[in-house]
This record gives sequence, C-alpha cells and structure tokens, in this order.
Amino acid sequence: MMANVSHKNRPYFQQLQQQFAAHIRDPEHTVYAPEAEVPIESRRLKAYQELFFNNIDSFFSQLFPVSASILGRERWLQILREYLVKHQAKTPLFHELGEEFLLFLNHEFDLQESDPPFLLELAHYEWVELALSIATEDGFEQGGENVYEADLNLNQSYELSPLAWPLAYEWPVHQLSVEFQPNQPPESVTTLLVFRHLTSNQTEMIDFMELTPLLYQVLMALDTGKNAKEAFEEMANAHPLFHTQDLVHSAQTTLKEFVLLGILRPVRAV
Repeated sequence: MMANVSHKNRPYFQQLQQQFAAHIRDPEHTVYAPEAEVPIESRRLKAYQELFFNNIDSFFSQLFPVSASILGRERWLQILREYLVKHQAKTPLFHELGEEFLLFLNHEFDLQESDPPFLLELAHYEWVELALSIATEDGFEQGGENVYEADLNLNQSYELSPLAWPLAYEWPVHQLSVEFQPNQPPESVTTLLVFRHLTSNQTEMIDFMELTPLLYQVLMALDTGKNAKEAFEEMANAHPLFHTQDLVHSAQTTLKEFVLLGILRPVRAV
C-alpha cells in the first residue's frame, strides 16, 4: 500500500525530513511528495536511494561476510531492506550499527523457512570481532615467562580480561561456511574464547580459541569471583568421571597460558 508519511504536529521541515527518510528506507511503499515544495527530480531521488542502500550493504557485508555468503545475494538484500523498514536505530555512530542489526534479527526479523537456523548465532559471532576491536576497556598486561616456573596458587582468585569473551553457542559458528551448513546442531555446545591481545610486535589483533566445555565452566566460575581451587572443585563435582587431580593438572597448564596471554590475571588485594 502506498502511503504519504505525515507528522502534522511537527514543524514543516521535520515533516519533510521524516517523509524523505521513510521514502529512502522503503521506496516501494512510501511516497515522497511534499505538497508545497518542488519535489526532488526522480532520477536524483533514485540515485540517493541507491547510494544510501549501497552504503548499508557495503558496511554490513563486511561485518557479516559469512552470513551474507550463506544467505546468497538476493536473500541478503531482502533482509537488509527489511532491517531498514522495520528497525529504528538508536545510535548515531556508524560502528554501532552492527549491534542494531543484531537487535533487529532477535526481535523484528521474520525468519523464513529457507533461512539457516543458525543465522542469529552466526551473526552474533561475526559481530563479536568488531565489538572487541572498538571496546574502550583496558586489557591486562601479558604475564612473563616466569609464569611457568611454579604452580599457580589455587587459593588465588583470577579475573578475566574485559577484552576476553567466553562464548557458548548451540551451533559450531566458527566452522560455518557456504560449504558447511549443518541442518541440526551437534550434541555438544560450542564453547569459544574470543580475545584482543598484543602480538610480538605490539600490534593489537583479535584471535579466538576453542575451549573444552570444562575449561569454559572454569573461566565462568573464575569470572564470578571463585578462586581457582573452588572453580576446579566445582568442575570436578559436575563431572565425577574425571579425577580432580587430572583436571587440576590440565587446567593449570591452560591457565598459565591465559596469564601469559593477558587473558587472566591474579586479583590484587585491595
């Protein structure tokens, strides 16, 4: 249905802005035809529509490249148009539009039967890289090689860097591609750690590693304030088939790696 957008309770220039914006978002169903003004030439209006849409397409295609490739060009463009029509972004910052797109997918998006069932999780995983790259929190200094010289103090609490995010997904999001699109999620949850860190030449980069579900649980326990011993014991109690000593030995080695990378650090006494 064609419809003019009108907000009579607003100043006239704002009415024009609203009408123009609505037409750019949804040119097929919203008319831009101000009554008291000479309308914009249709050729120029169409050029602006395409420029605006192409900018959105370019940004989101770079931010969600795997999602876009799996969906295919036609369906991807349909979803972008649906986003423009349905979602009113609250941020004026271009780099925050990725989070707005996730809000749209979670609350307004009309998932079609032909769409991959893992789309929401895949989009979130792809967004994490941008979110970590622009995060303003300070990371932890990397531990020195002397981290390996002694066992960790199990009565010590360790905190997780704000630039290290443990993530759990129903689908193997880090493996999805055009060639690999499972119809059913695996029996085991996919647990990952995505983190920002300094390379040897002091360049920041985003990296990820797969976590075992057990190690993921340890990190989550540490992040709630439990000390290392409590975290290990909680994990051992939840998995009685594993020997506590074996778990502690294995986890200590990994935790040392995390301290070395600046993912974890001991909590300093106040």
